[in-house]
Amino acid sequence: MAESLSQVVPVLVAALVCDVAVTEPHTKKKSLIGLFDRLSASSFPTKRAVSLYLKIADAEGHYELEVRFVHLNTGNVAAKAEGKLEQSDRLASAELLITFPPLEFSEPGRYEFQVWANSAFLGCTNIDAVAEPSR
Repeated sequence: MAESLSQVVPVLVAALVCDVAVTEPHTKKKSLIGLFDRLSASSFPTKRAVSLYLKIADAEGHYELEVRFVHLNTGNVAAKAEGKLEQSDRLASAELLITFPPLEFSEPGRYEFQVWANSAFLGCTNIDAVAEPSR
């Protein structure tokens, strides 16, 4: 029998974009390398591999998670990541690392990673894509 989804809406404590995110095998500590919220490119469209760190608190039960990569100028969902989270202790937080394949930035503008749990919006983080000045 499938577990029912939790009615408890968790809290997104942190959402950070970086070049690389790793979990240390022995300590289980997370290392985030190359944090950024701005991307400069000489031309568009451009692609970039991205990792996303999420810290979720006040969760208890079973969750279907979804992260949407949205171009805010158009509202277009350019990529998605989906997964499950099971949390038995509401006082413990969950840390998640998501590695995306190279994401396309079609034009300059704001792009957003939107975090959803059981169809409830938890929060977001942004990347501003800007054109490098001509030389």
